[in-house]
Amino acid sequence: MDAMKRLVLFPLTGFVLVLVAFVLLLASNLYTYHRLTDEAPIAELRFRQLAPFRYRASIAFGDFCSERSYVLYGDQWRLDAQFLKWRPWANLLGLDALYRIERLGGRYADTALENAQPHQAYPLRAQDGPDLPRLLARHAGWISPVDTLFGSSVYAPMDPGYLYRVYRGQSGLLVRRQPLLADGAAAAGLTIEISRACSRPDGWLARWFQ
Repeated sequence: MDAMKRLVLFPLTGFVLVLVAFVLLLASNLYTYHRLTDEAPIAELRFRQLAPFRYRASIAFGDFCSERSYVLYGDQWRLDAQFLKWRPWANLLGLDALYRIERLGGRYADTALENAQPHQAYPLRAQDGPDLPRLLARHAGWISPVDTLFGSSVYAPMDPGYLYRVYRGQSGLLVRRQPLLADGAAAAGLTIEISRACSRPDGWLARWFQ
C-alpha cells in the first residue's frame, strides 16, 4: 500500500514542482519587463521668449517644489543627465537605473546658426562630495552589478506654449510636451501629481543621483 502511495505521489510532486517553477519563471519574466520599461518624471520646463533666439527657461526637478530660471540662446533646449545602469539580474533584485541631472543649455536647429551664434549652458548638479557613480563604474566587471555609466540627453523646441516634462527610463531620457492654457496652467492630459512632501529633505544617496 505504501509503495502504491509513493508511486502516485512521486509524479504528482514532480508535476507540482514543475508547475511552480514555470509560474516563477513567468513571473520573473513579467517582472523583468516591467522593471526595464519603468518611467518616472524628473524635470519640468517652461519658456518665455525675451528676444529672437533668446529665452528664459524655468526648470523644476528633484522634489519639484521650486523652479530655477536661466537665460538660454537658440531655438531649442537641451537637458543632459548621467546614468548608472545595472545588469538585468540587479534589476530583478529591485535596482533601478540611477541618474543625475547634469546640465541645461540652448541649441540651434540650424547648424550654421549653431556655429555662429552665442551659446550658454548651466551646470545643475551639486559639485560637493565624491562622484559616486564614477567610483561604482570603476569596479564594473562580470561579477559587478554595474552594467555601464553613460550620458543621455533630450532636446526640443523652446516653445512658450508648452510645458515640457522629462522622464527617466532604465536606458535614458525621453521628453513629452503638454499645451499650456492662457493663464500658464498645464492643460489636462498629462497632469502628474507629485506626492512627495516638499519639506522633507533628501537623503544623502538621493542628493548624489538627482
